[in-house]
Amino acid sequence: MNHQNVGLGRRTLDQQQPKSRFRIWSTTMLPALTLAWMIMVAPSCGDYAIELQMMGVNYGQVADNLPSNDAAVNLIKSLGAGRVKIYNSDAGTLTALAKTGLEVVIGMSNDEIPSLAASSAAADEWIVANVVAYVPATNITVILVGNELFADPTNSNIWPQLVPAIQNLQTSLTSHGLSSIKLSTACEFNILTSSFPPSAGVFNSQIAVPVLKPLLEFLDKTSSYLYINVYPYFAWADDPSSIPLNYAVFASLAATLTEGQYSYTSLLEAQIDAVYYAMEALGYKNVRIALSESGWPTAGGTGANIRNAEAYNNNLVTYILSGKGTPKRPRVFIPTYIFALFNEDLKPGPATEQHWGLLYPNGSAVYPISLAGGSSPGDSSFPLPSPDGTGSNSDLPPGSPDACGDRESVLPLSVTFLGMLFDLRI
Repeated sequence: MNHQNVGLGRRTLDQQQPKSRFRIWSTTMLPALTLAWMIMVAPSCGDYAIELQMMGVNYGQVADNLPSNDAAVNLIKSLGAGRVKIYNSDAGTLTALAKTGLEVVIGMSNDEIPSLAASSAAADEWIVANVVAYVPATNITVILVGNELFADPTNSNIWPQLVPAIQNLQTSLTSHGLSSIKLSTACEFNILTSSFPPSAGVFNSQIAVPVLKPLLEFLDKTSSYLYINVYPYFAWADDPSSIPLNYAVFASLAATLTEGQYSYTSLLEAQIDAVYYAMEALGYKNVRIALSESGWPTAGGTGANIRNAEAYNNNLVTYILSGKGTPKRPRVFIPTYIFALFNEDLKPGPATEQHWGLLYPNGSAVYPISLAGGSSPGDSSFPLPSPDGTGSNSDLPPGSPDACGDRESVLPLSVTFLGMLFDLRI
């Protein structure tokens, strides 16, 4: 992950969970469902059905010490999540999710795309084996075709096969009376080559017209979402002395960035709006966004510690469940899946890779959080450390002195200074 949109290999989940995060400037279901809101999406956002306004979580399994699927599902429900996303269509996981009421997003590896694009029969076989076999007991609501496909240039031969694969899968779903299940793909944030200011958001020209335009056309026609993985952590960690930490973790009480009529108090809002602008540039202003991944690590890197992770993820929950939307698209709910359920000890890559979990493998909480409702953004119960700490003492409970001491967080910068620093991307 660098300023030139080169991906840092974030993970390879038994072929199902490749992930890169880019430093880009630019119990029961009752508690969750009781606190979730039923909302009607504004007509201007397309023909979207009534949706539950609730949080999701990513359930990765790149570890050798995780609890059973049944135990993990109980933990997901105890957190107050209403949705869960997995990176494959593992039979044991899908069986454990049956009759739980959880909305389930399933995925597949990028390597599976070519065969699904080449053969409608192969797509139908995939749907029969991985969807028909489990519904309606398991409430599969979304299929994500590939994960961060565009992050690796060696996959460029697969890029033009994405939409044909999705179309074949859609035909199969319709033939089985399952057209209510949505199809999309999970994109890395650096499909944008520019994101600062947000209005300059533009997609990579290599994929914008040949791949993303037909993808957005499909999403628009089927009222599906563009799923995208967005991590303010990496933008902040790339230059913590320049980006306000409060701005990165939803704790800024005043606008840090103002562009025209829009004011931004959080980095995530600006990043999302950059994607909206990029979609509009291709002619699709009504396609909605879902955050397939977002989170903050608790160890292994600059500012990767429990205090910051607790602040970010709790404030993220509050922000999403408020239905606030973004300055550009206010009051438009953004389905969001926090990364991740567990710390996963077998994930390769940089030291942060193994420390994104809300829970330790034994099921205990890394820090207090409820996905049914979090702390208010900017709440003083989350004192933020100075950005120079590396989180070496990140296993201390919130409120304990950590590697960063008790110094104040970074002060907001002027918009002009942000613009000078972030001339490419937020």
